[in-house]
Amino acid sequence: MSNTSLRLLILFVCTAATLLILQGAFDQSDHKKADHAVRAYNVGGRQLGPYLEQRTPGGVWSTEITHGCRGIVRVTYADFAFDYDVPEHGIHPGNEAGRKVLEEFVAPSPSPAP
Repeated sequence: MSNTSLRLLILFVCTAATLLILQGAFDQSDHKKADHAVRAYNVGGRQLGPYLEQRTPGGVWSTEITHGCRGIVRVTYADFAFDYDVPEHGIHPGNEAGRKVLEEFVAPSPSPAP
C-alpha cells in the first residue's frame, strides 16, 4: 500500500468516526429534549409527566427517533405515545391513547359549584 493510500484510508476512517460521534451526540440531545418537553408539558400549572405517572403508576418512559431528518422523537409512557417535533417544539399524540389523554389533560378543570 502506498503512502498516499494509507493517508487517505486514515483520513476516511477518522472522518467516518467523527460523523458517527457527532450523530450520536445529536441523537442523544434529541432524546433528552423530547423526554423533557413531554414530561414538562404544562397546562394550567399542571405537568403532563406527573399527571401520567399518577394516572398510570409503574409505567416506563422511553424515547425513539422515528424521523431523524425531520426531527421527530416518539416519547412513550405505558400505553401513551407522543410525537415531539424537535425543530418546531411541538407535541402531538402518537397513538389513540396519547390523543385521548392529551384531550383530557388540556380540558379545563371543572370549577367548583357555588
